[in-house]
Amino acid sequence: MKLIHNFKSPNFNDRKSNNIEIIVIHYTALSSISKSLKYLCSKKNKVSSHYLISQTGKIYSLVSEKKRAWHAGQSYWRGNTDINAISIGIELDYSPSETNNKFSLKLNSALVFLLKKLLKKYKISIKNILAHSDIAPYRKIDPGKHFPWELLESKKLSYKINAINRLDVNNKLIKEWFDKNKFSSIKKKILFMLNVIGYDTSLALKNKIYFDQLINAYSSHYKIYKNYYYNKKKIFDVIEVHFLNIILTKNKK
Repeated sequence: MKLIHNFKSPNFNDRKSNNIEIIVIHYTALSSISKSLKYLCSKKNKVSSHYLISQTGKIYSLVSEKKRAWHAGQSYWRGNTDINAISIGIELDYSPSETNNKFSLKLNSALVFLLKKLLKKYKISIKNILAHSDIAPYRKIDPGKHFPWELLESKKLSYKINAINRLDVNNKLIKEWFDKNKFSSIKKKILFMLNVIGYDTSLALKNKIYFDQLINAYSSHYKIYKNYYYNKKKIFDVIEVHFLNIILTKNKK
């Protein structure tokens, strides 16, 4: 699959290092590929991505991978606040309110091709294949609740939460640890675990709107519930298994 290099965005600067750790998936929220190209390549908009994928599966290379494209904005993941410096941004020609409101087979196939190429080239962990809403949950919702994360998971191009064998986990010890550190409520436990996973939880502790936005971001990626109605206990259970996946993986290293 060939990349198209005919369009270039002026919106980039130098990376501080060559360490690329994250891939961020976005959607354009514009009605066509031509409008997306025009927007991302306009100097006045001060926004760009490294790649743009059309509904027909064409992959446009807009910014060199060596450069810091301006796609993430104010964002956070696992302590990093300059996500643009350590990431590659991929925009998808998709808008939930326009006619290009499907993640087409050709678009998905092109995305799979590109992710395979980038993961191999930079040895990026599948834990760091992220939604824009993962790194900016209080500002962004893309690529949205209809994005086919299951497809990427099936091809080992995105992190999948694995079932936990409870024999591997000391539940009493975890409960005692939460109690000792005064994580008395389900909400506080959820926020602690989401922060360990990687999310910015700073605004969610004291503000229900922000808490809901954070839960929506997590849920649209990991498909906990449909139509954004959720049960706090169910969400706790899923996040706890995700959290334990992370902890157990670290302990095996």
